[in-house]
Amino acid sequence: MRAARYFPILIAYVIFIVIGVASGLLNIAWTYMQASFGVSHDSLAALAPAAMLGGLIAAFLSGTLIGRFALGPVLVGGMLFAGVGLLGYAYAPVWLALLAVAFITSIGKGTIDAGLNNFFSYKYGASEMNWLHACWGIGLTIAPAVVTFFVLDRGGAWQSSYILVGIVVLLLGLAILLSLPLWRIRPEEDTGQPPLRRPPLSETLRRPIVLIGLLFFFLYGGIEIGTGQLANTLLIEARALPQEIASSWVSAYWGSFTIGRILMGLLAMRLGDKLLLNICFGASILGAALLYLNPSDGLSLLGLLGIGFGLAAIFPILISQTTGRVGARHAANAIGFQVGCAGLGGAVLSGVGGVFAEYVGAESISLFIFIGALLSSGIYFVMTRWELRPIAGSPGV
Repeated sequence: MRAARYFPILIAYVIFIVIGVASGLLNIAWTYMQASFGVSHDSLAALAPAAMLGGLIAAFLSGTLIGRFALGPVLVGGMLFAGVGLLGYAYAPVWLALLAVAFITSIGKGTIDAGLNNFFSYKYGASEMNWLHACWGIGLTIAPAVVTFFVLDRGGAWQSSYILVGIVVLLLGLAILLSLPLWRIRPEEDTGQPPLRRPPLSETLRRPIVLIGLLFFFLYGGIEIGTGQLANTLLIEARALPQEIASSWVSAYWGSFTIGRILMGLLAMRLGDKLLLNICFGASILGAALLYLNPSDGLSLLGLLGIGFGLAAIFPILISQTTGRVGARHAANAIGFQVGCAGLGGAVLSGVGGVFAEYVGAESISLFIFIGALLSSGIYFVMTRWELRPIAGSPGV
């Protein structure tokens, strides 16, 4: 019984670390990829959408796939797509082939992300969910060292890092395949009850509580990713900080985000989800206010850390609450939608913030982040009031 509970947790944590590494390889490898494929810096504008589109499709369809094939086989398929895609990065002969394998890899990563979020939402609590997402941050932190090891320390090529990570992903997929009975999330599989009728995607999208949640996750993704991507421009162009100092504070933002998820996992057991979320929203608003008002360089930079620390637990906790918020029948669809909308918001709103920085001025980034923090908190308030309506929490609705 203990193995049935803890083995999937251990494997899932390792998977999220490895997927985090896979997501972070490009940050360093791109410099060397350009020479390999004979492309310029702006070619990243074609690679990034290819890598995002597959993930969005996979996230939105994950609920349907889980309902039809069960979670275990879906996870195995996601690991296969991600592993083969990562190997494809290393062996792609031309640029167009690289775009294709980026799309394939993102399908795998999106499927894994949505699938494991579903699994943890059903099986575990907010603490385990926070630690799961902290593992992704650990992977992102490790990724630059992986590429650097092969390119500089071993005198090899960037392709070796993708081969290594791709092989590890395939081995983890094999581990899931050999332990399929442990990856069940449907109540009827454990109790022998008649299976819940899985709703079509359109039915889930007609529920107001789902739509409110999607708007929230869209904004949340924009704040989380947008702050990380735009802070460097704000600190250099508007605040006149040297690049090395700005870079260290952007890294510190992601560090506070990862450390926050680890600590919030411990606090969730003591404080409960509701109080912890209130603290997190308060910290993110306070941090965004300090970044915007800029009373001093020190307080402004402290505000950047406050945003990261405050945002840390919001996504994992709200994902883990999805079943209670939308009902068991709609949970798999809704979680996939939420994961997809968070990624979409990160891409779209980061771009919008960049447009404001270009045409209004770099200082507008701080106001953009502050307004986003206020809006997301307001939508969360609406969502919590809406879910108090009797229909919202009815099991199996």
